Amino acid sequence: MGGDTPGGRAFYALAMDHGRDSDGPGQRISFVSAGDVPVPPQGCWVPCFGTDDHVAAGRRALDLGARPAGTVPVDGRDQPVYSAPDGTLFGLTDVPGSRPHSQRLGDVAFVDLYTPLAEEAAAYYAETLSCHLIDEPAPSPGNYRLLVSADRPVAGVVDMLDVLPSAVPPHWIPFLRVLDLEAEVARLSDLGARVRVPATDSAMGPFAVLVDPFGVAFGLQTPVSDDLLRKYATIRR
Repeated sequence: MGGDTPGGRAFYALAMDHGRDSDGPGQRISFVSAGDVPVPPQGCWVPCFGTDDHVAAGRRALDLGARPAGTVPVDGRDQPVYSAPDGTLFGLTDVPGSRPHSQRLGDVAFVDLYTPLAEEAAAYYAETLSCHLIDEPAPSPGNYRLLVSADRPVAGVVDMLDVLPSAVPPHWIPFLRVLDLEAEVARLSDLGARVRVPATDSAMGPFAVLVDPFGVAFGLQTPVSDDLLRKYATIRR
């Protein structure tokens, strides 16, 4: 959202083949102008979570301390955006029943929230999105929390102060599904991305974090993480 939209479209079309038909199954990236939504000059990611009733979820979001932050177009309709208590933005939409789950390469496989208020933010999103919260589902550096809905992984919450300077604002990072992690990191670097975290093994599967040419961070992960996330989503504590 925001930033250099034509440049962003071009980069991600080359990087992840996001120029193909967006009406197919799977979770894709949309590029929208910020409009009245307050975003950094370089833009930011705003995940739009599907719910059974986005109006009721929106009321919960506001009752729990969020503020209205404008709208963004999703599937041809304007959907509300909220500013959570930690300052991150998120959207809500009704679950598109006709769009089946997909694990194809190039899709958004998962999203993580990096915030200095990890415990509070995890509790906030769990209640807003009617999710179950799993604290540290697997050994990892820092504290990691997993939001789960009906045994389906929804999002992760990372204690940002464990891995980033305190001056960095809270932000979302989408993880795009790739097959050859190291090869994709090298290819995207050639396209102008900077590497924040090189290809790294973890309990959640191998991943990398990059920054696109416009200063917005995004991640890469392999299909191995799909199976591991579903495994951890079944844990009950």
